[in-house]
Amino acid sequence: MTNKMVINLLNLLGFQVCWWLLILYQDQYWWVVAAMLCCHLLLVRGWASELLIMLCVAVTGLLTDSLLTLSGVYIFSDAGQLLPVPFWLGLLWAAFAATLRHSLGYLRKHYGLAAGLGAIGGTSSYVAGMQLGAVSFGPELSVVVGLLVVVWALLTPLIYLLTEYVEATSIHIIQGKPERDSKEIQ
Repeated sequence: MTNKMVINLLNLLGFQVCWWLLILYQDQYWWVVAAMLCCHLLLVRGWASELLIMLCVAVTGLLTDSLLTLSGVYIFSDAGQLLPVPFWLGLLWAAFAATLRHSLGYLRKHYGLAAGLGAIGGTSSYVAGMQLGAVSFGPELSVVVGLLVVVWALLTPLIYLLTEYVEATSIHIIQGKPERDSKEIQ
């Protein structure tokens, strides 16, 4: 096994630990997940870009989940103060974002594959969360599954496009350089 394979395996394992802690215990172990995400940032190259990606993906995911909650698809017993979704869900989105350039990095530029795996994996994740008591669904299960397949098939490639944009833009921001050379503007 190469170093990259080991790192990607550890990244995937870390996400699974975060998922189980947050789904089974919601807010009880948020601090463990936050510590794991901080360790992730300390260990990756380009931590500032990684942090920006994690924040942007978390906001995108929280907005998507908030819309689904406000429309009655999701029901959370522990909704947040500022958003209709709980705090722990934002950490789960950040943990997911931490896989995008690492263990799930093979999906980059493969938007069709990302859509297919997102439709299956994202939908399965929410159905498993429902079965474990982290979320309830307003409509019947078959309706929610059909909706989530579409949402995740669209959302996953968009998240990869967002990741690529943030990554490219953050290089200029972090280095303090404008996006375009002043000669190009003239």
